[in-house]
Amino acid sequence: MSESNLKEKAAKGLLWSGIGNLATQVVNMLFGIFIARILLPEDYGIVGLLLVFTGIASTLQESGLTAALINKKDCRHEDYNAVFWFSLFASLILYTILFFSTPLIAGFYHVPELKALGRISFLGFVFASIGIVPYAILLKSIQSGKMALVYFTATVLSGIAGVIMALCGMAYWGLAIQSVGMFLIRSILVWIVSGWKPSGQISFRPILPLWKFGVKILLTRIFEVITNNILIIFLGRFFTKTEVGYYNQASKWNYMAYSSLLFMANSTAQPIFVQADDEAGRSRRVLRKMTRFMAFLSFPCMFGLALIAPEFITILLTGKWEKAIPLLRILCIGGAFLPLSGIFSNFMLSRGKSGTTLASTVCLSIAQLSAAFLFRRTGILAMTAAYTTVSILWIMVWQLLAWREIRLRLRDTVRDVAPFALIAAAVMLAVHFITLPLDGIYLRILAKIACAVLLYGLAMRASDSHIYKEFLEYAKGGIKKILSRKR
Repeated sequence: MSESNLKEKAAKGLLWSGIGNLATQVVNMLFGIFIARILLPEDYGIVGLLLVFTGIASTLQESGLTAALINKKDCRHEDYNAVFWFSLFASLILYTILFFSTPLIAGFYHVPELKALGRISFLGFVFASIGIVPYAILLKSIQSGKMALVYFTATVLSGIAGVIMALCGMAYWGLAIQSVGMFLIRSILVWIVSGWKPSGQISFRPILPLWKFGVKILLTRIFEVITNNILIIFLGRFFTKTEVGYYNQASKWNYMAYSSLLFMANSTAQPIFVQADDEAGRSRRVLRKMTRFMAFLSFPCMFGLALIAPEFITILLTGKWEKAIPLLRILCIGGAFLPLSGIFSNFMLSRGKSGTTLASTVCLSIAQLSAAFLFRRTGILAMTAAYTTVSILWIMVWQLLAWREIRLRLRDTVRDVAPFALIAAAVMLAVHFITLPLDGIYLRILAKIACAVLLYGLAMRASDSHIYKEFLEYAKGGIKKILSRKR
């Protein structure tokens, strides 16, 4: 594929992923606000203790054998069929083990409610596994628009179910059903959209070459889930359910913000890198371009959420969630760097370096676990800050791995990332002081958003940013196409 065609395909994938995920996250946010106003912090704390398990369920649909299928350029029906049946059988075995382990989990956290709740939540493993193959087919062909539609529809339907259960007084059960329902609906929809069907002729022979590559990615994603939920594990053991609830709420909104950007990276980066030539120079150019684009979006979005966190939490979730504000601000700073790590991770996977990616993620998990353990007696804020600091610094490790692979220099990465980070930080700091005199909370949040968007846009123009110009061009082109279709 020529570089111009590859560039066009990457741009379209990123654009439609961004638009679809924005719509999905807006709807998810509305449901989250509604449910948070009904439930108590303790309800979120109880469900939060199982996040590490539901997170692993999500990785079954988005990694491992999925990435192996994407990386294989000549996939046949036999490959897809083998992955489907293998994943289904493995998820059933895993669910059976967890089903009988729920008393141990409930005993570890001293929360008896987790016994019944876990047995329902763990169904997400099974529901996620049946969508692996059609999900991989859509990703492999970079059908970002269809994937965005699937995620949007699943979010709406599962959100409605969660709201209904919350209104009926079923507390944390509404959150659990919303999560499990998301996996089920999403898997059903990707089957419908992809049009793929399995056959009854079961043969696991094609699994071995795929498994050699995919198992490292699966383990990598599992360690990523553990890493992202290390504090939940510590908090659930040493702090109250209410404190876990505050952290869970802050982590939820941080995740909703950066996951939209991370989804853009995961849904387009690896297939784009795979289709790029093996020439180091071209791969380096593609990697740097995607890094700049992600930095252009990630820093203003995440730093902006940290800026409006006090007004956002107070207006939308009410004052009972006030203690989640400083946690959200800290997590947003680290969340700004996670999509960049996702770009580097997908690049290494596209080069067949799943073992290297696994080793990096395991080391990151150990480093963050150590940081959380050292700061466990200093309180939630200090633990969160330590966890976030390790996450930010780890971008240097990804940079080193990229240098070993394609000789991507540190100063080039700094040039690609630092301007956006510094400009976004300076803009948010300036807006903070500009809006301090404003008394009304509604006026203040609107002024913060308007000033931040205006100042960041002006800063991009003043710096003559090529990414900013290209973003506007592709956005205008996309809008024109939509309008022309309606006519």
